[in-house]
Amino acid sequence: MEYHKIDQTDRTNLSKFISDPERFINQPTKHWDHDQFRTVTALPDLVIQPVNNEEVIQVVKYANEKHIPLVPRGNSTGLMGANLSVDGGISLDMVKMNKILEYDPDGLTMTVQAGIRLKDIEEYLADKPFTYMPAPAMHWATIGGNVSTNAGGLKAIKYGVTREHIRELKVVLTNGKLYKFGSKAVKSSSGYSLKDLIIGAEGTLGVVTEVTLRLYPKPHKTINAIIPFPTLNDAIKSVPAILASGVVPTTVEFMGRKVIKLWEKYANDEFPIKNGDGFIIMGLDSFTEGEWRAELDQALETVKKFKAEEAIVLSADSEEAKKIWKCREELLLAIQKSTPKMDEIDVCVPINHIPDVLDRIEELEKELKIRIPSFGHAGDGNLHIYLCSDEMTPEEYAKTSDKVISELYKTAKSLDGNMSGEHGIGYARANYYEEFYGHDYTELLREVKKLFDPNDIVNPGKIFER
Repeated sequence: MEYHKIDQTDRTNLSKFISDPERFINQPTKHWDHDQFRTVTALPDLVIQPVNNEEVIQVVKYANEKHIPLVPRGNSTGLMGANLSVDGGISLDMVKMNKILEYDPDGLTMTVQAGIRLKDIEEYLADKPFTYMPAPAMHWATIGGNVSTNAGGLKAIKYGVTREHIRELKVVLTNGKLYKFGSKAVKSSSGYSLKDLIIGAEGTLGVVTEVTLRLYPKPHKTINAIIPFPTLNDAIKSVPAILASGVVPTTVEFMGRKVIKLWEKYANDEFPIKNGDGFIIMGLDSFTEGEWRAELDQALETVKKFKAEEAIVLSADSEEAKKIWKCREELLLAIQKSTPKMDEIDVCVPINHIPDVLDRIEELEKELKIRIPSFGHAGDGNLHIYLCSDEMTPEEYAKTSDKVISELYKTAKSLDGNMSGEHGIGYARANYYEEFYGHDYTELLREVKKLFDPNDIVNPGKIFER
């Protein structure tokens, strides 16, 4: 695709759409050239920070007419380069579109601009009887970014991922029109669900500007059970049995002693449980104490045959529970701190096949002499797997990581899994996509992209190769 290079005329014309010159950044700095990993960097030619729908409409329409690539950007917490301006052009930085537009407790919804952070949503709802249930670990991520990757998080097992909590989206398409996809109504059997197509599209079909969230009443009772096991495999093998027993946890996370030690060094702190090498963190919430106690008793009885050691049961607001969750939420940062360069894949497989992936990781560590720490969501089969460069040269690391990624994608595909459970494909994994899902399927996606974005303007080069 031949794109138009932004010139002074374009800058003059585009600046007319933005009321505040401080939100029109002619000379972007390194702040805008990376995501969380910095594995790939790419600097846009121009950064525009809109504050309302009209500004987005005008900028997107102009970019489409002039064939200028435009990349929506949130708070740069992504891991796969979906927010990188790899073709230059405009970085549409949404972080100043961060207002709460409506709180509707009677309708159990809340409407916000796409640039608001999860942290800000949580703080707004702190003194209210409702909550936004999805819980990605990156609390400073924007809701628009979460929508774009269909982020999962810690509560997906019981409450589902982002998709299940979005009622309505406002989206600007490249024809310069603002569309409303979905509605505040709970149910729809009314034609194609374009809302669900936009969710998870990684900003490749249009620019999300407003999001109407589904709210839940806050659970009355919430507890955590941390169950140690002799090995990580023992821990993970217990999870299908827990779910089959009728227990419906809010959360079932897994982590091993190896990654916990990395966190202890990173946080200069001690994990409060000293026994066991593998851990399941199980969260339960309920309306009454009797409900969670019955589920907990059933779960603890079920895990006995998997060599489970004595569980530690904590109220969700206890200091010990907060430390354990802090450890879990900071594992990515702890691993990143332990190595000069890091990459990640987050394959998702059926829950009973998580041990197969872990076994393959162990084989690759030995075969290729690379450190591959991991942790993840035992309840939904989503693993977070990290490739550490350590003492490797850049050339050695590039070659070795490509081999690891290819092999783990082969493993996931053989188990009827997916390339990504929540972090997306972005730019970093686009070249693996067609091999994983096949030519015909990928061509169908290209046709969808062409229908929404015929000039390939919005976030080009992401998800699949052009």
